[in-house]
Amino acid sequence: MSKQPFTITEADRAVLRALARYHYLTAAQGSRLLYPKLMDENREMQRRLKKLTDAAYILRLRALPTPRYGQAPHVFTLARLGRQYLTAMGVSVRPYYRPSEETRATQNNPFMEHRLAAIDVMIAVDCLCRDYPVSCPRMLSERELKHDAVRVDVPQGERSATNITRRVAVIPDAWFQLSVGSQPPVSIALELDRGTEDQLAWRRKVAALALWAEGPYRDAFATDNLTIAVVTPNETRRDTLAGWTLRELEERALSHLADIFLFTAESPVTTTPLLFFFDPHWYLPHEEEPISLLDTPPEPVRKEVPVFAR
Repeated sequence: MSKQPFTITEADRAVLRALARYHYLTAAQGSRLLYPKLMDENREMQRRLKKLTDAAYILRLRALPTPRYGQAPHVFTLARLGRQYLTAMGVSVRPYYRPSEETRATQNNPFMEHRLAAIDVMIAVDCLCRDYPVSCPRMLSERELKHDAVRVDVPQGERSATNITRRVAVIPDAWFQLSVGSQPPVSIALELDRGTEDQLAWRRKVAALALWAEGPYRDAFATDNLTIAVVTPNETRRDTLAGWTLRELEERALSHLADIFLFTAESPVTTTPLLFFFDPHWYLPHEEEPISLLDTPPEPVRKEVPVFAR
C-alpha cells in the first residue's frame, strides 16, 4: 500500500509561519497564539506539531527540565523542509541553518528557558494585536538583533580609577513597536530577567543600554522614542533591579534617562495581553506609583487571521 502524500493545510501553514517568526515554540505557546479559545490542554497543538514533525517539516528538540508538576515540554523549530516550504511561499526565513546547533541550544537549559520566556512576551504582543485595534509595525527577536548588533563604548565609571572603556554589543531580548489605533508607535526594548544576574552584571547592562539609547539607537532603529521594559520574576527582584538601575544612572550622570526604564513582576503568560500592556503595574526606578506601559486601547475587535501571518 503506497503512502499517502503529505498535504499542508492552512492550519499547518500558520504553525510554520509562527515558527519562522519566533524560531522556537512549545505546544503551550502555540496554543495561546493559534487556539486561544480551545481549552484542551494543548492537545490540538500537540497533534499538529507531531504531524509536522513526522513529515520532517519541523524538528522536535530536547525537552526542557521536568517541572514540579506535569511533563517536560518539548521545544520545536523549523526543519530544512519547512524552511524550504516557507521560502517558496515568499516568507522570509534566515538561510543559515544547522540541525546540530538547534540540538545544542536546547542542551543549554538556561539559554533556552530565557529565550522561551522572551517569546512569551512576543506572543502576548501578537495576541494583543489580534484581539484589539493595536498594531505591531516592527518586531525583532534577539536572534535578529544579534545579527546586526549595535555597539557602544562604556567607560568604567566612577567605581574605577582607570579611564578604560569597554566595547559592548547591546542586544535586548526583543524589540518591537506598538501603535494603539492611529497613535504613533511606541518602541519597546525587552529585557527578560530570571533573577540570575548579580548587581555588577546588571549595572553594566544598564550602563550599556543607557549609552545605546542616548547614542546610536535612534539612527539604528529609525525612531525617536524608546521604552526599556524589564520583566522580572517577582516583586522583590523588580524593586531590586529598579534600585540598581537608578544608582547606576546617577553615578554616570544619566539620571535623565531613568524615565525610559520600566519594571514589572507580572507574567505575560498568566496575565492577559490587555492587562499586561495596559494595566498600571509598571514601575519607574525613581517613582513609587505604578503606571501602564501603553495608553488604554479602544474596544476589542475580532481578527480571524493571526496578525503575524499577514
